[in-house]
Amino acid sequence: MDGIETRIRRVDLSIIIPTFNRLWSLPEAIASCPRSDRIEIIVVDDGSTDATWKWLSTQPGITAIRQENWGKAAAVNAGIAAASGTYVKFLDSDDLLIGDAVSAQLAFALNHGPDICVAGYQACYLDSGTQVLHSWEDCGDFLAQQLGECDSSHYSAYLFRREFLQDVSHRPEFAFRDDRMFILECALKMPTVLAWEQPTLMHRHHGKQRIQFQPGSTAVVTNWQELQMYRKILRLLDHHKLATPRRKAAMSNNIWALALRIGAHNIREGSDVIAWLHTINPGFAIPSGGQNRLYRSIGYRPAQLIVNAARACRNGLRKLGLFQS
Repeated sequence: MDGIETRIRRVDLSIIIPTFNRLWSLPEAIASCPRSDRIEIIVVDDGSTDATWKWLSTQPGITAIRQENWGKAAAVNAGIAAASGTYVKFLDSDDLLIGDAVSAQLAFALNHGPDICVAGYQACYLDSGTQVLHSWEDCGDFLAQQLGECDSSHYSAYLFRREFLQDVSHRPEFAFRDDRMFILECALKMPTVLAWEQPTLMHRHHGKQRIQFQPGSTAVVTNWQELQMYRKILRLLDHHKLATPRRKAAMSNNIWALALRIGAHNIREGSDVIAWLHTINPGFAIPSGGQNRLYRSIGYRPAQLIVNAARACRNGLRKLGLFQS
């Protein structure tokens, strides 16, 4: 149209923040995000019952989406669908970004164009005030790293090229392990990966709604979902001819730890996981050090019986006020 200049805004980064009843931390999470006219912040409220949505509705410069408590995976997927940035970053609403480092990471990614730009992170323990730096470790095989060969940082420290994510989504059926399933499916696509040298995330540890540390029935469901996740990933590794001995060995580390968690609730099911582990990696050896010495000495089942009995004794004494951890 004559006399009218149409400009299409280019968005370099979409920051997606799913949230549920975290008004206590959400404003600080948003404030930690870098701001520019080429960065969009998308907050998806998963049906909060506190004042989250009322507060979000008053915030300028935020794309706010509300859904009916369909879960975090659905909230993240809604954010991805609304995103228009060249790159996408995910942020839990109780964590913080290190703004200047994210801006530098973004500039680096835009210049080099990787599918994923990884980085390290800072762990912050709110109760003690302790901070621990987790620098990025490069083991030379991104898929093996994500399977458990070495520390893989935190996926909220990563940038993902949005077009790369077109056929990868967060899966509600792995609700308690959706982040891990997501990054494993990304890794199976054999992405181009570059590392940014600075930490870009402050991952905060606290006792409020951290589902990965829930006891009881939630822990049982979480363990079951993680087991199904590894079974599916192994099928995909075999299907795509990516199941190298190195990658199977890497996955074995996480499956061993999972067997211990499952055995804490059901020793027979834990023993079944150990049997499956040895079909994946016949040469698997129990890691050395710490409590693993007991398992190495007398085997999984008798060691797990002793560990479970000791745990039950501690819990009983704690209830009587006779034991403090």
